[in-house]
Amino acid sequence: MKGLKLRDADPADRKAILGFCRSTWPEYGDYIPRVWRKWIADKGGRLIVAELDGRPVGMGKISEFSPGEVWLEGLRVDRRYRRQGIARAINLEVLRTVRRMKPRAVRFCTGMTNSATRRMAERHGFRVAARLRYYWQKSRKARVRGTFADRRDLDRLCDFILNSKFLRLTSGLIAEGWIFREFSRALLKRYIYEKRVMVIPKSGTFGGAAIYPSEENDRALTLGFVEGDEPSIRVLAKNCMYLARSQDQPYCSIAVPTRGYARNVEHAGYMRKDSVGQVVYELAGADLKRLSGA
Repeated sequence: MKGLKLRDADPADRKAILGFCRSTWPEYGDYIPRVWRKWIADKGGRLIVAELDGRPVGMGKISEFSPGEVWLEGLRVDRRYRRQGIARAINLEVLRTVRRMKPRAVRFCTGMTNSATRRMAERHGFRVAARLRYYWQKSRKARVRGTFADRRDLDRLCDFILNSKFLRLTSGLIAEGWIFREFSRALLKRYIYEKRVMVIPKSGTFGGAAIYPSEENDRALTLGFVEGDEPSIRVLAKNCMYLARSQDQPYCSIAVPTRGYARNVEHAGYMRKDSVGQVVYELAGADLKRLSGA
């Protein structure tokens, strides 16, 4: 597009970008204002701005969660400048940047009904890594059941999670709302330290386990992993509402694979009508090598 410039973001871009982000989801708002300062200060990734005639009209964010683990999010285009190829230009610049980073995996998440983004992903070789359903519910006051895991549980709990159906269905990823991170022993250790892991003990093992990270984008409690027998999954799903209330959060969210978990989440009091489908895309292995020109 003539006159379009792609560059690194500058703190001075804040007013223009947050201005057009207000119309991303008029009924819900946008999370960009809550993460702008963190993103602009992130030296490990890149925040790209599309500038047209001196005015910021679009953006995209690249983050590196761990060495070689790249996450893409925050693609935005000013509503007044859409359908002019700006999103495509940002995506191409994102892929050029990713190529230079030489990652082992690149991922992003989008809504099941976002056909434009999904077509873009498949055109560039991304494959579906996981399909999930994302629920939200008002927090409630009630007794939390189960116990918080501690460091003595780390090894057994790590094995329990690594062998879970949940992790098989998510390609080894843990949800933090609309962000997905690779599960690892180090990540679990951090979650345990932060009191974000609960277990239902059962005969020397676990009847169930759940991880409740903070959904950074919305500053809300979320359930990003749950496994166990059906009664335990339902208890742990309910706990999300109760823990959110204890933390003065008005809402909580849950992201679970569509196969086998959604029914138990809905049985725990989360409404199908208050949910959306999520698709996590991944570029790795041979597909990533083709992107890198190897």
